[in-house]
Amino acid sequence: GHLDARCRARAAPCMVTLAHAVPTRAVRLPASRAPARSESRSSVKRFATTGDAKNETAGMAGTAGTDARPLRLVAVDMDGTLLRPDSTISDDTVGTLRRVHACGATVCVASGRPAATIRRYASQLGLGPIPAVCFNGACAMLLDGDDPANDVVWHVEHLSRDVVAQVLDVAEALDLPVQYCLPDKSVTAPVNAKQSGLMDQFDALVGPEGHSERVPSLRPEAGSDAWPFPPPLKLIIITGSQSAADDVAVKARETLPPTTCHVIAAEVHTEFLMPGVDKSSGLRAAGAALGIDLAQAVAFGDANNDVEMLEACGLSYAMPNGRQRALEAADRVCRRDNAGDGVASELADLLVEGAFGAAAAAPAAVEV
Repeated sequence: GHLDARCRARAAPCMVTLAHAVPTRAVRLPASRAPARSESRSSVKRFATTGDAKNETAGMAGTAGTDARPLRLVAVDMDGTLLRPDSTISDDTVGTLRRVHACGATVCVASGRPAATIRRYASQLGLGPIPAVCFNGACAMLLDGDDPANDVVWHVEHLSRDVVAQVLDVAEALDLPVQYCLPDKSVTAPVNAKQSGLMDQFDALVGPEGHSERVPSLRPEAGSDAWPFPPPLKLIIITGSQSAADDVAVKARETLPPTTCHVIAAEVHTEFLMPGVDKSSGLRAAGAALGIDLAQAVAFGDANNDVEMLEACGLSYAMPNGRQRALEAADRVCRRDNAGDGVASELADLLVEGAFGAAAAAPAAVEV
């Protein structure tokens, strides 16, 4: 996580102003948009219901009731979801997100990426500072796309030293390199040509902002208990392929059970976070800072690291080409994939239905 070092000093309580709140009518999604059983779970979460009421018939009634609430937060994964296959955001998607923002809803990116590799996309959206869940939930922050000095960190979770040592043991046994993710940079210590090649391939995927600094070692020197770096937000074992990432996750869980470490098999790597840390935990932290309940959030994702977020939000969509676990976790499946701006397509329909809004017409200051 390449958070600007200055933002950590600003992690103290602060005031966040929701300045774009506008009047809106509370609505339920009309019955014509009810998800087909073939594309969503049989038990459907409804953002317009309260308490434990998640009855599909009531939630899809098509008329606003006393408990109907608008969607106030859009949480969107980046790679494979918001971003096209060439890692760009289309003009159509940017325009749609701006329309959602203009209706009073807050747009939040939720990614496994560090903040440094998200910043240019936040700048492109042109929404001002936006909430960002980074490092797969290990950091929740208000991210300024143009000036890191304006970042505000709300929540951070670090791996324990014991877990770090165990993950490094796993990587050494498999002869695979590790990316050690700190708030302001990432470091790695490949020991041979194979590991260096895998790191080079990974750096090429994440872009120049996410390149890892090469260091002699990630462990304490012999005879010393002093670690060369602070505890990381997460560790990544670079595998080079999705199938290898799945295999590494299976092997890692043999020595690192869920009570010890949260292991995620990703596209070309396997990630390691503290137990209970995922995109939903990071999104809850962001929601608490903004005064938004996740029951009034809609989430979009495509991968294993999106599952908890898709399950936690009041309404959720999986990309049609996503991983099976994501497809099973979501309420609905987008009609288009990320190459076809699937997120923008579904948001456009929700805009037509009047699903978005803020809690009140006046700006609200929330102490966090």
